[in-house]
Amino acid sequence: MPEHINRYKVLICDDSITNVLVLSKLLESEGFDKVTTLTEPEKVAFELETGDYDLLMLDIEMPAMNGFDVMSQLKDHKVVDEYFPILILTGRQDNETRMQALEGGAADFISKPFDQAEVILRVRNILRVRAAYKASLNHAKELEHEVEKRTRELSEATNILIQRLAKAGELRDNETGRHVLRVGQYARVLSEAFGLPPDISFMIEKAAPLHDLGKIGIPDNILLKKGQLDDAEREIMNTHVQIGADLLNEHESLLVKMASSIALNHHERWDGTGYPAGISGESIPIEGRITAICDVFDALTTVRPYKDAWSIEDAVAELENSSGSHFDPALVRLFMDNLEQIIAIRETYSD
Repeated sequence: MPEHINRYKVLICDDSITNVLVLSKLLESEGFDKVTTLTEPEKVAFELETGDYDLLMLDIEMPAMNGFDVMSQLKDHKVVDEYFPILILTGRQDNETRMQALEGGAADFISKPFDQAEVILRVRNILRVRAAYKASLNHAKELEHEVEKRTRELSEATNILIQRLAKAGELRDNETGRHVLRVGQYARVLSEAFGLPPDISFMIEKAAPLHDLGKIGIPDNILLKKGQLDDAEREIMNTHVQIGADLLNEHESLLVKMASSIALNHHERWDGTGYPAGISGESIPIEGRITAICDVFDALTTVRPYKDAWSIEDAVAELENSSGSHFDPALVRLFMDNLEQIIAIRETYSD
């Protein structure tokens, strides 16, 4: 018999003090040192709830509350799970009694008068099954813990990769300072205000900093040009959205997929005059519409090679003037409603 089975807790309930003494002494002689006995069946449920037992040996023929009543109580109140073993003690040999006991949750039977060898064999067999069940539960919990750990590690690794990619893009365009970080923070505020679920808002916050990743593919003479771009240069610059999307697509991570969508769509306009596809209104993915507002607001209020920083008031006025043409009007209103929080983020992560 596996050594650990000896440490399993057994509860014996029989209204006969002689029977419980005989059974308990027999089990103890076989190495079971955690045996509890009851002669009052109404106490069984409470004892099982508080005692962390592995087996109930239960008499059927008891006054006031018989074994069937006890099993019904355990089942109705979910005192133990459906796999908890109950070993019935009975002097009845009829099929009706056995069928009723099996339906009530019994795992096996011991006939009275007790045969000592039979008692030990049946107890051992039941507890071996119990041990296998508990081992499978522990293994399942270990696997679940391992999966959670690996998932968490993968999520952390993906998050770090996103941050590093955003930093790589920023290094090419070093005049923007902490722009990408602020855009992510603004985007989360706006996502939450729009009513997106917390996990989606979190993903948008982490993915939005990659909106301009594609700029790493733009030549320096265009990317770092001091002054306005001409039409040809602007056309090349506009390819950064597709470059960024291409760098991030075909990946199973939802976070990376979100970043790819943002990179591709954050220059689309509400009225359909944006790029690269010229889509409009609700057809623009919400993550792209959110990032567009946050990106423009931060770009306006920071120094760039081709311009000075605008005041908060002027930037707000520009967003309002562009509501319904460049930007989603509903999102502009939400941005204004949360402007105090946006300004606090801007001050916290200032250049």
